[in-house]
Amino acid sequence: MSTAERFVRRALLTPPQLRLLLAAGFVFVVFKSLRAALTEQAGLLTSPAASAVVAGALCAVLPLCRRMPVAVAAVTGAGFLLESQVWPVFLALYGVTLWRPRGTAIALTGAVFVPAAFGPFRELVNMPQVVLFPCAILAVPLAVGLAVRGQRDLAGSLARQLEHLEAANRLRDEQVRMAERARIAREMHDVLAHRLSLLVLHTGVLQRRGDTVPEPVRERLDLLRTTSAHALDDLRDLLGALRDHEGPVPLAPTADDLPALIAESERAGTRVRARTDDLAGLPAAVRLAAHRIVQEALTNARKHAPGTPVDLTVTVTRTRVAIRAENECGAAPEPRDGPSRGYGLVGIAERVAALHGELTTGRTGDGRFVLTADLPVPVHPVEEPPALSAAVAR
Repeated sequence: MSTAERFVRRALLTPPQLRLLLAAGFVFVVFKSLRAALTEQAGLLTSPAASAVVAGALCAVLPLCRRMPVAVAAVTGAGFLLESQVWPVFLALYGVTLWRPRGTAIALTGAVFVPAAFGPFRELVNMPQVVLFPCAILAVPLAVGLAVRGQRDLAGSLARQLEHLEAANRLRDEQVRMAERARIAREMHDVLAHRLSLLVLHTGVLQRRGDTVPEPVRERLDLLRTTSAHALDDLRDLLGALRDHEGPVPLAPTADDLPALIAESERAGTRVRARTDDLAGLPAAVRLAAHRIVQEALTNARKHAPGTPVDLTVTVTRTRVAIRAENECGAAPEPRDGPSRGYGLVGIAERVAALHGELTTGRTGDGRFVLTADLPVPVHPVEEPPALSAAVAR
C-alpha cells in the first residue's frame, strides 16, 4: 500500500468502519423502501406485494453501485419515477457522484429531478406525495457526494505531496551518503598512496644495498618492490578519479586536528570546554572519523545554539574512541532523526557505520542536545612474513 493510500484511509475511515457503515446504510435503505411499498399508495402498481417486490429488486442492485454506478442509477431512477422509491435512488446517485465524472452525476440527477418536478407527470404515475420541494432533496446525494469527493481528492493530493517530499528526502540522504563515501575514498586514497610510496621508496633503497643481503632476500625485495609499485598504480587508477579538484583539499590526519578545530570554533564565538586525548597512533580512518564527528558537533552547536558553550570529551583507549559533545539547545530546533534531520549528521552516521561504530543524537530531559559516538579501534598486528624470515635465517 502506497503512502497516499495510507494517508487517505487514515483521513477517512478504516476498512472495518467503512464496511460497517455501508452495511448499516444498506439495511436502513431496504427497511425504508419495503415499508414505503407496503404502507403507501403510490406508483403505477396498486398491489402492495408487487410494490414490495419492485422495492426489493431495486435494493438488490445497490451492491453493484461500485462497479456499475451509472446503470444502477438509471434503474433506481426509473423505480423512483414509476414507483416513488426514493431511498435506492439516493444511494445510487451518491455512488455516481463519488465514482464517476461530475458532469455524469449532474446529468443523472437532473434526469430524475426534472420529470418528478413536473405536475402532470406526477399525476400520471400516481405520485401525489411528491411535490416540488421534496423533489429538491434529490440534490442532497449530489451535494454530499461532491463534498466527500472533494475531501478525498484533497487528501490524495496532500498524500502525493508527502510522498514526493519523502522521496526527495530519501534521495538527498542517499546523495549525502554517496558524497561521504566518496570523501572517505579520497582521504584513504591520499593516506594509502603516501604509505605505499614510502614502501616503494624503502624497498628501492634496500635493493641498492643488495650486495649486503643474501640472494633469497634480494629476490624477495625485488618482488616486494614490484608488487607495491603495481598496488600503488592500481590504487591510483581505481580511486584517483574520486578526487574533486574543484573542492576542498582532502583532510590529512595529523595529531593537532582537534585542537585546530576547537580553536577555529572559539574564534567563531563558540566557547568549547574540551577534554581530549591524543589521536596520534590511531588508524587514519578512525582519526578522520573523529575529526569529522567533532567538526559536525561544533558546527551544529554554532548553528543551532550560537553563543552557548560546548562540553566536548574525546576519550581514547586501546580498543575504542568515545566522543561526547553536549550543549544547551537554542531557539532553533536541533537536528533529529528522520527524513528532515541535518544532512551533516547523515554523513557522519555513514562514516561511523562504515567503521562498525555507534552514533546517537538527541535532546535530554533538561533541554540539552547530546551527540555521542563510539568508534572501535581495529587491531593490525605486525607480523614478519614467514618466507622472508626463512630466507634471512638461511
